[in-house]
Amino acid sequence: MNNIINLYKPSGPTSFDMVRSVRRLLQVKKVGHIGTLDPMAEGVLPLCMGQSTRVIQFLTPLTKVYRATLTLGTSTDTQDAQGVVLESRDPSAVSETDLTRLLLQYVGPQKQVPPMYSAKKKNGIPLYKLARNGITIDRKPVDIKIYAIEFIEKIGQRVHFRVHCSAGTYVRTLCHDIGETLGCGAHMSHLIREKVGEFDLESSLTLEELELAKEQGNLSTKLLQTETALDFMPEIQVYPDRVQSIAHGRALSKAWVRQSPNRFGPGMNFRVTNEDNRLVAIVEPLVDQDRFLRMEPDDIAFKLKRVLI
Repeated sequence: MNNIINLYKPSGPTSFDMVRSVRRLLQVKKVGHIGTLDPMAEGVLPLCMGQSTRVIQFLTPLTKVYRATLTLGTSTDTQDAQGVVLESRDPSAVSETDLTRLLLQYVGPQKQVPPMYSAKKKNGIPLYKLARNGITIDRKPVDIKIYAIEFIEKIGQRVHFRVHCSAGTYVRTLCHDIGETLGCGAHMSHLIREKVGEFDLESSLTLEELELAKEQGNLSTKLLQTETALDFMPEIQVYPDRVQSIAHGRALSKAWVRQSPNRFGPGMNFRVTNEDNRLVAIVEPLVDQDRFLRMEPDDIAFKLKRVLI
């Protein structure tokens, strides 16, 4: 039980409700999710179990793909269909051409103000708790990136679109902002998360499918190994006689590195493997490739971020 489940969350339960359900079902103490889904949202919710929870911090920044529906004409305090309507305006003048052009304007890096009804914290208190008590505070805009956005269709006042975005992007805030730009207001009325990195809807499991796999004794075939989940990271291979030192928390010197990518630099994450491709650790370069080539064999080149053995 140290692997990862690509779980499907239905609309209704919270992300933590799903974590609790998996804990009870599989009798696992440590379970954590990769990226929160609002209760009304459905879709991909990868869960790390046991020792795989140690890599959550490296999977959380994975990009996301959502299929969303926004409803034109009404804005709400939560920016979704579960909130109180704040204002209603006439959206009849909005055309498909207007929407297609506007959506494209959101592609690229930008700033987004997190909604009050969110899990972000101020002085240790989640913003949604403040909002429920009628308290609104200033929130600093955060950097997000929209990699692609696709208009799908408009049916009445409901607009369906797909968005590929960075972690930390609030799609309901995107819906709200689109409505404000159009001048008629809007809120998010439906959301499906289709992908988290390489975790997709097609390979996701419902709780019922997970329970059936447990009963049939083929649960292991439904789970993803940590090594596989981290395949997106560049790899550094170390000499076998250095693995034990890494396990004891020692940083990597140049002489320990058997193979490394052609280009790298500080701020990047790398998975460290041994000659059997076993996952050993996650590290970050202290220097770039050019500096690395000029270092002495005993100079420290990579700092440890997480030991995984």
